[in-house]
Amino acid sequence: MENLLEIAINAALEARKAIMEVYAQPFEVYTKVDDSPVTQADLRASNIIKEILRPTGLPYVSEEDLPEDRSSFSRYWLVDPLDGTAEFVKRNGEFTVNIALIDDKQPVMGVIYAPVTDQLWYAVGTHCVCPPVTTRTHAVRPYTVLVSRSHRTPEVDAYINKVLRPAHPDLVIDTQGSSLKFARLAEGSADVYVCYSKTKEWDTAAADAILRAAGGRVLRISDGKPLEYSKKDYPNPPFVAWAKSKLSGLNA
Repeated sequence: MENLLEIAINAALEARKAIMEVYAQPFEVYTKVDDSPVTQADLRASNIIKEILRPTGLPYVSEEDLPEDRSSFSRYWLVDPLDGTAEFVKRNGEFTVNIALIDDKQPVMGVIYAPVTDQLWYAVGTHCVCPPVTTRTHAVRPYTVLVSRSHRTPEVDAYINKVLRPAHPDLVIDTQGSSLKFARLAEGSADVYVCYSKTKEWDTAAADAILRAAGGRVLRISDGKPLEYSKKDYPNPPFVAWAKSKLSGLNA
């Protein structure tokens, strides 16, 4: 596993070069069939990561490179070469490279890399390395709820007001792009992330592995069970991600 982790980290770092090269100049934004944006940075990063991971012999599944059928894959890479393309287009720096290893339908390894800040988060099993995303003081702060910077929905606010606010009337809502929301939970500078937007397995797999290793959880809103991977289709249902210290909030 350590060898696979080294390869995955190297792939993320190498993808940075192509991403930042595109980021530094004017670029075209295209719309995919699902109405999501894509740029040359997404495509170039995916190709680079795929080539670096190829010698591992494991199947490669990426947002930009989907197989016709993955039902026979017991162990494979699940990659989002540029998570937060909307933030990339806005040039606010809140985008990441996400690389996960799926084994028996579970994310057992995760690598998240933020090209702009040159920060790296990773986890294997229960071992997690999570540098601080922010410089905010963790000791004394209000109960902090994270929401998507670009994809906040009315359902998110309804959940916050109905489920979280009664127990935490002074809660604050903070916005963050891409998988950085999960990194905030893993580091302990936020308590919960509520998501009703249209995410896919590759958006959450690496972050899920890291948050699990940090003692947190990503749970479906419908039944409180963990997100599933290797489903027939890629979309995730609405979910809530909890920091380790706030899992008691499941009963809030």
